[in-house]
Order: sequence, then structure tokens, then C-alpha cells
Amino acid sequence: MKKRISVFTLGCRVNHFESDAIADAAEAAGWEIAKWGDIADAAIINSCALTDTAVLKTRRAIAFFSKRNPLSPVCVTGCCAQIHADALLKIPSVKWIIGNAHKADCLKIMEENPPSEKAALFSAKIQEIREIGALARCGRSPISDRTNLKIQDGCDNFCSYCVIPLARGLPRSREISDIVEDAKNIVSRGAREIVLTGINIAKFSPQSGGNLIGLIDELNSVRGLLRLRIGSIEPPKFPLEELLVRAADKSHKLMPHLHISAQSLSDKILEIMRRRYRADEFLNAVKSAREKVPDIFLGCDIICGHPGEGEEDYLLTRERALSSPLSNMHVFTFSPRPGTLAEKTDCLPPAPVRKARADDLRKAAESLYKNFLKTQAGKIRTALLENRLPDASYMAYTDNYIQLKIGGLPPGMKNQLVRVKLEGEALKASLV
Repeated sequence: MKKRISVFTLGCRVNHFESDAIADAAEAAGWEIAKWGDIADAAIINSCALTDTAVLKTRRAIAFFSKRNPLSPVCVTGCCAQIHADALLKIPSVKWIIGNAHKADCLKIMEENPPSEKAALFSAKIQEIREIGALARCGRSPISDRTNLKIQDGCDNFCSYCVIPLARGLPRSREISDIVEDAKNIVSRGAREIVLTGINIAKFSPQSGGNLIGLIDELNSVRGLLRLRIGSIEPPKFPLEELLVRAADKSHKLMPHLHISAQSLSDKILEIMRRRYRADEFLNAVKSAREKVPDIFLGCDIICGHPGEGEEDYLLTRERALSSPLSNMHVFTFSPRPGTLAEKTDCLPPAPVRKARADDLRKAAESLYKNFLKTQAGKIRTALLENRLPDASYMAYTDNYIQLKIGGLPPGMKNQLVRVKLEGEALKASLV
């Protein structure tokens, strides 16, 4: 009987890609992949350390698995393993703690180091690592959902609030040929939409040459792939104009959808954060995108309550966001991270203030999204069908990233493209 292993993921799209690659490798090595929450002989938890909440979720995931599988060992890898190894060593069920530098070797490490009373710790100095690692998609099991494809790792911006350079190391990029092979594997298994992801994909620069636009054009020729998106991208140095040309071209697989990290729209706070642009540079970029691709979905990230943020700074960010062409915002409450510049400051807004600002900005984000939907009412878009629901309708996303429920279609239509007419603000559409 095959041994069963569960792989659980917390955090970013890069982690999700890496977990999928680990699961592929586990299947190739003879493991059966168990659903999270089922009985399993071992678990690999790919952790996150971006916020205090992420670290807490890692501990809860360990406890959840161990309660259901009290005799089964746990491997923790990822950013929490890289930064908080000492705390993880105190958890009895954790038998392997594997930092990001060794993540690709999780299964080999587990095999060569049988569980013992003390956890095996593998955690190199991540900032000395210059290779991106060997994780790749190699499996054969079906993939039917939108899938992440890692192209890059690491960041050297050292923003004041961000622990990622300490957890992920300096920028490294995969080779274009390896990425294209992964895309072909993913598509051959049934996926029709791929999201390119990395820690800072604006720094994508393979050693053998090439750039982000060249990669996108290579992937545009992958047979069977219907859609291509890029994950969050960092301003100011990214190829906006070239991306917009492709997003506007209906024959290109790159969708009209951009998510550009902002973090604040106050120049004072951007400077404290050590961001490398001013608010007007960000706002001009989204304005240009809206003018050149009118129906494009434009998202961003905003952190509320960074040290030094006064009420006037928050209100300025809110006002500028609401008067911008943004379609939505992902809003985060500032959380001090160990080892960062922002951890050491004494001008941190109180926790209730940080939470109140984040809650308020999320309401503003909802209004941005509603306004964007109003501009789309009555328009005809293509939608990729996803899961079929109990009421016989399908969930779907338009090319410009509007989530819909679509009825009137037979079973077996998942991953098919359909043309729809958008109807008002209720996320409904009718077939054309």
C-alpha cells in the first residue's frame, strides 16, 4: 500500500506553485497525495511569515494535522521555517524544519533523516543563495483550475516593512526554456489559464538572457493555453507599455488585468517605507493603463497603519485611491516583522487605529469595484468556465477578471470559453 502525504500551503502564489511541484515530486516518488484533513502518514506544510497572522496560521495547521494524525510526522518548510525555526523546534510533531534554500529537497531530506525526538533542521543563509532551485512541474495527474507558474524568486528592495528578503533571499530568475516546459506540462494536464508569479517579477532576468515580455510572447505560442495573467508587479521599473500593447491585443493570450503594488499613496509614507517611486508615478501608470486599455482590471495593494502614518496620510491615500482608475484594492493591516526596519520604530499607530483604517479602506475598495462593474454593464466579454455549482450554474471569470455565475449550460463545460453579456452589478451574465 502506498504511503499517503498531505501538502498544505499558506501565503503567496509562489508558495502555491512550489507546493504543487512538491506534490508532483511526491507522486513520482511513489507517495499518494492525501487531501488536507484526511488520514496521512506525513505532512508537508509550506508556510508563510509575511504577517503575525500568517505565522499563527502555520502553527494552527500543524495542530490541525497532528490532531487528526497524532502519530504522523510533520515537515515545515517555507518562510516561517526560514525565519522562526527556533519556535518550530519546540513543537513535538514537527520532525523536519526546512528553509527556503532546501525546499526543493524536502522529500529527499525526509527520506534520509527518519523522524527522531529532535527535529532535523536545514536552513542555509538564504541571502548567500544564487540559484533558484530545481522545483518544477513534472506530474501527470489532471489539473483543471487556474494554475500558478513561478518565474522568479527573491527581492533586494528591502522595504522597511518587508521580511521577504530575509526569508527568500536576493533576486534569482528561472530560465525561459524551463518555464515554457512547465507551462506545457501544466497545459497537457488540462489547465487552460496560467498566472505568472514571483516574489518580484519586475526583476525577472534569466542568466542566459531574455526578459518578461520575451517570456510572455514565448508562452503565447504554447498550444492549448487559452489565457495568461501576471501576478502582482512592483513599480516603477516594469514594462508597462509593452504589457498594455499585449493586453489590448485580442489575439494575444495575455489578459487585460494588472495588479500593481502601491502600499501607500502618500509620498511621506512611501519614503518611510523605502519604496522607489512617488504616488504620482503610480497614479500616472494606472491612468495610462485605463486610457490605453479602457476595460482593463487594475488592482493594487495598500498597507494601513505603517509606522509614521498619521490620519492625514491615511486620508490622502484613501482620497487618491477613490479618485483613481483602480478597479479594486487588497488592503493589509500593518504587522511588525522581525528583522525589518519598521519593527524598530516607536511611531507605530495603535492596533485599533490600524484595524479601523484597514476596515475603512476595504469599504472604499468595495466602492471602487462596484464602480468598475458599472462601467462593464452591457458589454460583451469572454469568460472561462470554472467549477459547476449545485444549482447547475458555473463560476467563471471574464478576461478582465470579473467573477460571474453563468447558468443555462450543460455539464462538462469546465475550462471552455464562452461569450457573455454582463448584466449590472450583480455578477450575472447571459450567453451571447
